[in-house]
Amino acid sequence: MKKLKEYSFLLIGVSFSLVSCEGANHIENDNLDSSTGDDEELTVEIIIESNATYVTDLEVNVNSRNDPQSIIEPTIEVPYSEKFIISTDTMFPITSTNVKASVGEDGDEISCKILYDNTEVATHISKGTIATAVCENKFIDNILSSKTGKIPAGLQSSDSPKL
Repeated sequence: MKKLKEYSFLLIGVSFSLVSCEGANHIENDNLDSSTGDDEELTVEIIIESNATYVTDLEVNVNSRNDPQSIIEPTIEVPYSEKFIISTDTMFPITSTNVKASVGEDGDEISCKILYDNTEVATHISKGTIATAVCENKFIDNILSSKTGKIPAGLQSSDSPKL
């Protein structure tokens, strides 16, 4: 009799687990169906500003799964802005974005910003005659930001919490 009760609890537990898995599959399939909408692109924008007329040693790396892109320039005029279009048709479409630039000789302040779909995800300001601004955003930062609702819609799944 005691074994029969144990098997009953085991059978109920397994049944509950199977029902939960089936529900999760329905949710996942619904997310896949809804993710094929208009948000199939992510715009990554890099902005460099300075009180100098130019900046030096610009390095930009947009590390995406399908189409990684980079820019290396010895000097550029400021303000500087560059946009990259990233396809979001893959899981984890972007792993990181890195920006580095140094102030020109005629200035002493430089800043960089990284925006995903017009949402600022990284910024840095540096001051001094040899100032260098360094911005970085990693995918894990985006996951953590989704908990606070500060992640661009292009990187959110439809079941992400929106606070």
